[in-house]
Amino acid sequence: MYEIPKISVPVEILLINNETITGNMFVTEDLLSAEGNPLIEELLNQDEDRFFPFESTAGAYRLINKHQVIHIRTEQSDTEMRERTPIKPRNLVAHFTNDRTIYGLVYPTMAEESRVSDIINEDVDFIAIYQNAQKVIVNRNHIIYVNAN
Repeated sequence: MYEIPKISVPVEILLINNETITGNMFVTEDLLSAEGNPLIEELLNQDEDRFFPFESTAGAYRLINKHQVIHIRTEQSDTEMRERTPIKPRNLVAHFTNDRTIYGLVYPTMAEESRVSDIINEDVDFIAIYQNAQKVIVNRNHIIYVNAN
């Protein structure tokens, strides 16, 4: 049986029932940034499967429904994004359906789409927000509203 090599990525996932689980997601080698950072948001947006594989730190293997994810906190920093784009990052506060809030920055990658409204209205379900320089991938389907500066 042929298997595609995958990279284990440590994450913390917040589900809509407010359960937080820590463990590892698995990303293929073709979904790495130029600096070798896993692009979890690309995996979630490109893969048509409803469920993704996850191994909890307790050792349990789960298939998690993407639609039930509020956000995924990673260990990645915003260093690569700060170096990649000359456009000033934008502040936002996202308010979610489970009464959670994330304060952070979004990094525009194109001058034509440099407003928070442009980024939050992209045609994808998952986007990256950087909270205290840490990458958090949020599910736009669970955002009620966004305050932007």
